[in-house]
Amino acid sequence: MIKLLSTIILICLSINYSLADNADFELQNSDIDYLLSEADKIRSQHPQQFNQFLDRIKTNETRLSAVQNDYYQYLLAYQYGYKGDFYQAQAIWEKISETSLSTELKFRANLSLINIFAYTKQWSEGLTYLESNLQNLHLITNPEISQLGISAAAIFYNQLGQYELALKYANQLNLLDIDGRNSCIVKQQIIESKFHLKTLNINSEEIKNALNLCLINNEIVWFNLTNTFIAKLHLQEGMYQKAIDLILENLEEIKKTNYIPILSQFYSLLSKGYLATGEVESAKFYGNESVSISSGILNSEPSMIAYEVLYQVAVLEKDFETALIYYIKFAEAEKSYFDDLKTKYLAFQLAQHKAVEQKVQIELLNKQNKLLQASQRLAESETENNRLFMALLIMVISLLSLASIRAKQTQKRLKRLAQYDSLTQIFNRGHFTSAAQEAITACQKNQDTISCILFDLDNFKGINDKHGHGCGDWVLKHVASTCDDLKRKQDIFARIGGEEFCVVLSNCNAEMAMNIAEDYRKAIAALDSSPSGYEFPISASFGVTDSQQSDYSLEALTSNADSAMYLAKHTGRNRVCNYADVESAKDADGVMI
Repeated sequence: MIKLLSTIILICLSINYSLADNADFELQNSDIDYLLSEADKIRSQHPQQFNQFLDRIKTNETRLSAVQNDYYQYLLAYQYGYKGDFYQAQAIWEKISETSLSTELKFRANLSLINIFAYTKQWSEGLTYLESNLQNLHLITNPEISQLGISAAAIFYNQLGQYELALKYANQLNLLDIDGRNSCIVKQQIIESKFHLKTLNINSEEIKNALNLCLINNEIVWFNLTNTFIAKLHLQEGMYQKAIDLILENLEEIKKTNYIPILSQFYSLLSKGYLATGEVESAKFYGNESVSISSGILNSEPSMIAYEVLYQVAVLEKDFETALIYYIKFAEAEKSYFDDLKTKYLAFQLAQHKAVEQKVQIELLNKQNKLLQASQRLAESETENNRLFMALLIMVISLLSLASIRAKQTQKRLKRLAQYDSLTQIFNRGHFTSAAQEAITACQKNQDTISCILFDLDNFKGINDKHGHGCGDWVLKHVASTCDDLKRKQDIFARIGGEEFCVVLSNCNAEMAMNIAEDYRKAIAALDSSPSGYEFPISASFGVTDSQQSDYSLEALTSNADSAMYLAKHTGRNRVCNYADVESAKDADGVMI
């Protein structure tokens, strides 16, 4: 029926466009409302018709009411997001969230923003909009949108690692009379929460129920997301062949969807299962497949699993050089994964602290209000009593103000812990990733060049082994302090690993970055180590690239800078190398000369 109505509307629109060639054709208010509603219904199933509807509404944009314009802007943001322009979509949804007169539209804009922030791992921002939606949930009269709000809470909290909260909202939605796609999603969210809470029984009816509902509604992605948790349970219980059989049974189907998050999980779990059954070649094959398709996913658990399997396979094959390479990659992936878990936890704790602070502020205001009311009642009492009361009032307000100040100071300390490396007092890896991505996006939008400097301290392990970790910490702090003093105000400087540092420089090409890196190198080499209690040389090897060589991708910039740094290490250490020189330094087999 919807398809038929959409076709009729398109025919009418075609006639309207023909009329518009000879006259200024205008839609009536009811026509605009109908077009907006129909565009909303078909936005994901029929994108071409959806775009045509928006084009027709755009010709009457000056005649839209405030609410109609908000609705149009909401759908326009969806169009931007569908095309991959999340920056533009986010800006529109944020404006609707702040200014729209429609509670329902504000709620839906918040849902879209929650999804964007979950995708980009901006957990604190996502929690802010989620809290706003949960507070306003009782104002939403449309059952379908209300259910979407509860479902978004369950999904977001599962992604955030707050599984008890996710289970709470999933169970809340499960009690409602829902069917279709939503029934599949809520069952899957319950499975995911219980798996992480270690309360999921592999033979339970709820697993069978979840799978059946997803199959009935042809929700292949959600069906196979549930299968990943079943496979993980099989692996945990030592039933490796069952896990392998389950994944292989559904592998071709998920390949057709090309949904990378689940496909990468399938490959990594297959590699783990095959390694456990002794099928080394299959383990290696699926491990490499997982790594290959997981490269664009930040802090990926499948990458961590796959690198560990590939490392173990290389050890079994006695290829220790390859084993070392994979072990380093596994250690990096594992650290990124757990850093992301820590970032999620800190974001949730900050949100909880903010909520507590707001509650305290409300209580303080209530107490102050009561005290003021008491002062008015006592105004008619004797002068001496008034003086005593005012003294008491001043003391209480002072104590309350002190408590408020301390709460704000605590919040600042928590925020610093979430963003700064505790040893060197420069940005940590988690905050660096977020800040660097913002800078890259801004430079890409303005077509400005952005550069990346990545450097690693030479022979740092030897300093730790020979003089102790206290001496190593002294070196890290003084190198960080020295480089922090030299960097430009707008540069983003962070410690991203043990002795590894990275600088992202906006409005800076590779040539300029090479000069800046050389200044860093000289400054580090000039450091006097004697205050540490020992005398030893300090130096670092630097790799440089820019967006002209590596595009506007944080992953590509850091990876290529790392390759250039490896060239610096390979050619003698204590030097600066450009990524442009990497290829020329390789032999015919692609190995560094």
